Amino acid sequence: MSVAKGYLPTIIVPSETDYIGVYLTNRCFLSCSYCITNYNEQFINIKAFRELEPEEWIEALNRLDLPEGIPLTLQGGEPFIYKGIWDILENVRHKMDILTALPPQVTPQRLAVLKTLQWNQRPSPYPTIRVSYHKGQTDFKKQIDRIKELQKLVSIGIYHIDHPGYPQEIAAIGEYAKSQGVEFRTKEFLGKWNGKNYLNYKYPDACEGRVLRANVKCKNTVFPVGPDGSVYRCHADLYSRRQEMILGNLLDPDLTLEHRHRNCAFYGTCIPCDVKVKNNHLQKFGYTSVDIRFEDA
Repeated sequence: MSVAKGYLPTIIVPSETDYIGVYLTNRCFLSCSYCITNYNEQFINIKAFRELEPEEWIEALNRLDLPEGIPLTLQGGEPFIYKGIWDILENVRHKMDILTALPPQVTPQRLAVLKTLQWNQRPSPYPTIRVSYHKGQTDFKKQIDRIKELQKLVSIGIYHIDHPGYPQEIAAIGEYAKSQGVEFRTKEFLGKWNGKNYLNYKYPDACEGRVLRANVKCKNTVFPVGPDGSVYRCHADLYSRRQEMILGNLLDPDLTLEHRHRNCAFYGTCIPCDVKVKNNHLQKFGYTSVDIRFEDA
């Protein structure tokens, strides 16, 4: 789908939106067996999406009228391996956060030649470029050393899951980050480990990996946007490529966005990021992005 530049009308993003997750690509340069896109072995790490061209992304994202304080969140996949990432950073008018594993091509030299870093400069209670340490895939000391250099130019920090299986390694990451002046934060582990349940879901059975209820109504205050510009109701719909559940496409001139309860026949195959109790974009704990009504209860 393509449109003439400047043709698309503005889309008002609802004020209660917590974030817009923009998946420039679902491709990645890592190969983690624990990738969230394969949660409960129900989904695959999708690489078959058509990806919008950079100029299409720029046109699509610039038509959004975002609520105050809400940036676009570039994620995936690995956003920095998308071919047009640098063009997007220079030409999209919004503030942007980036979730990344920090591939080698992200260097101070490459950032320094961008014509603007305004996309990264906003008041925020957390680093706006959030680097994920992936156990078994990267060397945390090398990763932290790179972040130390990059933070001279941009807001950036390192994150890791607070996994109960290797607390000593997590502590070592934190100590080394502190010694280098790099911000390190942990995210809550949500899973089962050595027979113990660490789940913190608003709906405890939502992520069983099989359909438990085929008649619920779900409202999400997050908009995941796939690599082809399609807007999905939730992350599970995106990862499963449920075409029938797409709300529309950012290149559709008639697209409108709203948060309301919609029918869902897939309860039980949810993704943790939609149903877990967590911090919202203001870092206030107790937020869950979805509200589910059980019509058959």
